[in-house]
Amino acid sequence: MRNTHRQANLLAQEAWLAKEKGQVDRSLDLYQKAYSLEKGVAVAYVDLQDQEPTRSIILKSAAVLAKECGLFREAEQWLSHALAGNPPEEVATELRTIFKEINKKQGKRLVKIKPNGNKLTEVEGILSMVDTLKHRIGVDAADGRIKIEVPYDVNDIAKKFFDNPVKVTYQVEGRRKWLKQIQKAG
Repeated sequence: MRNTHRQANLLAQEAWLAKEKGQVDRSLDLYQKAYSLEKGVAVAYVDLQDQEPTRSIILKSAAVLAKECGLFREAEQWLSHALAGNPPEEVATELRTIFKEINKKQGKRLVKIKPNGNKLTEVEGILSMVDTLKHRIGVDAADGRIKIEVPYDVNDIAKKFFDNPVKVTYQVEGRRKWLKQIQKAG
């Protein structure tokens, strides 16, 4: 596990350098590879409460890499696991700081709703829920979560956008909102 952790750190350093040089695609690719390695190590340490401070440091590393990959929910989960143990106070402070950074980044990604005169409304945010049984999606926007009904045949398409920034157009009919279009934001 130590070798895998070291490999992940080397890849993360390479990713950081690529990011500094403006090589965004290469940087993301390297961060994803580093996270894949570190995630395996972190899974092995989650339940090892007696392995502090190593445990919380490994989980913090997984959280940082997940954050760099844009996987904010996964990053939050690693941070929660780390804080649920008994990390040294210095590490706990770092974990809380990372939580704040993630919340700040997510806040920047959320955009307010833009109503349109013809009853179509456009919203950008994070697709945080796809309920295939009730045929609904949930978009976390700046004004809160918006639940939108989807046609039966759109569930599988919506799943592809899960946990990513989306731009959604929906029509309001009474108290229900019906999906008209969903696409990647940005």
